[in-house]
Amino acid sequence: MNSKPAAQSIEEQLNLPRPVQTCGHDFILTVALVSRMLGAQGRELLKGSSLTEAQFNILMLLKHQFPGGTNQMELSRRMLVNRANVTGLIDRLERDGLVGRSRARGDRRSNLVRITSRGIRRLDNAEPRYFEGVRKIAGKIPARDRRKTMQTLLALCRLMETG
Repeated sequence: MNSKPAAQSIEEQLNLPRPVQTCGHDFILTVALVSRMLGAQGRELLKGSSLTEAQFNILMLLKHQFPGGTNQMELSRRMLVNRANVTGLIDRLERDGLVGRSRARGDRRSNLVRITSRGIRRLDNAEPRYFEGVRKIAGKIPARDRRKTMQTLLALCRLMETG
């Protein structure tokens, strides 16, 4: 058990010798730190599944959002990784038999990507551990606070998109 008291500021969390002075920088540092920590936690939860975070993300999109399949462009718009990586990711998933590609109807330039039965089985094996970990983390934050935090972070996204 960790006997160290929980940090109350980003300066304490990062063990900074001085306060962060620039307006909003403490907020941005906190968002970046949480993002890094969530990524590490996600990788830990996927250990033993033989899936990377990006592969898990693609399979989750195909299983839960696009069960009939979708094209690579649509997947890339919804990925939380660099879009340039999507083709390589799908190539590897296809090589491993987790997704299949076929020509999209009416557009010879576009491929329809679908999760395979093998991909569903692999995802079905990874999801319980992953979602149990998510519940353990998110469940400790009251629903009202989670909603408020999501609203704040989405507002930050909108501000950055609009410049």
